[in-house]
Amino acid sequence: MKILKLTLNGIAWGCTVCTFVLMIGAMIAGDSFLPTSAGSFIKQSIASMIVGIGFVVPTLIYEKENLSRGIQTLIHMGIGFLIYFPIAFYMNWLPVDSGWLMVLLSIFIAVAVSFIILSAYYLYYKKEAERINKKISASNR
Repeated sequence: MKILKLTLNGIAWGCTVCTFVLMIGAMIAGDSFLPTSAGSFIKQSIASMIVGIGFVVPTLIYEKENLSRGIQTLIHMGIGFLIYFPIAFYMNWLPVDSGWLMVLLSIFIAVAVSFIILSAYYLYYKKEAERINKKISASNR
C-alpha cells in the first residue's frame, strides 16, 4: 500500500514539475518550447511521471534508520538521477544540439531543483518533529 501511495505521489510530482517546466519554457522560448503534437505531449507526460516515480519511491530509504542521512540522501538522489538522465537524453530534455555548456546548465538546473525540493521536505519534517517533540515535552510536565 505504501509503494502505491508513493507511486501516485511520484506521478503527481512528475505532472506538477512537467507543467511548471512547460509554463516557464513557454514564457521564455514561446510556442517552440511546447510539444508539437498530442503524441509528443503524451510522451512528455509519461516520461515526467516516470521521473517523478523515480524520485519519490526511493524515499523509502529514509525508513532505514541504520543508514546515515547522507547515505540515505545519496541512495535516494542517485536512484532518481539514474532514472532521470537516460529519460532526459531520450526525450531531448537536455539540449545536446546547443553545446555542452547548455547541457551542463540543464543538468545543474535539474540537480538544483531536485535539491531544493529535497531541502523543502527536510525542513518541513524537521519542523514537524520539533512541533511533536514540543507537544510531548508539554504533556510530560
